Amino acid sequence: MAQRFAAAALALSTAGLTAGSTGCHLRAGFDAASRINGPLHTLMASSTTSQGSGVTNLPTEGGRNYALEAGFGTKTITVNGLLAVHDVTSNSFTPGAGYLATTFGANVRWQMFDWHGLEPSLVGGPARMMLLDRNSGDRQWGNALRFGVGLQYTLGPVALYGDVYRQIVAFNEDTAAAGNTTLDGVTIGIALHP
Repeated sequence: MAQRFAAAALALSTAGLTAGSTGCHLRAGFDAASRINGPLHTLMASSTTSQGSGVTNLPTEGGRNYALEAGFGTKTITVNGLLAVHDVTSNSFTPGAGYLATTFGANVRWQMFDWHGLEPSLVGGPARMMLLDRNSGDRQWGNALRFGVGLQYTLGPVALYGDVYRQIVAFNEDTAAAGNTTLDGVTIGIALHP
């Protein structure tokens, strides 16, 4: 027990020192434009019929994609964790027919240069996409690769940014969205670099 506590304390203090000495990074945004091609598009755009009541549930319309990225690094290179939810509406988190698609990932972001506050970047990394069946609560997982380019304008510790991304997801044959799906989008938002 004491060894586990010592190992956990060492890991936490190492992570704290690394993050504290390199600087934190936080980005939050939404997709100004997005497109899904492949089996996931078909799944998200189809209506379903409830087995119990026989009620037809129409697909969600007007959903948005939201992304949150947090990590640490220098001004030039950061290592981040990513959480993105896809096609979210006001009833996405309530029980009902359909699926909620969420991406969990890690990436490395390279800010190429800084020209009077304008900073272009390249970003990429592996991800996992979870499909949550809103009716049964069952989860299905797919492997993904997410990459893109970005541009931000820095105003002190705050920046306005835009990213153009592509995410390629592969689901197994035994899932509702079996096959390969491509998600493309333009994310805009605010970044913090304290």
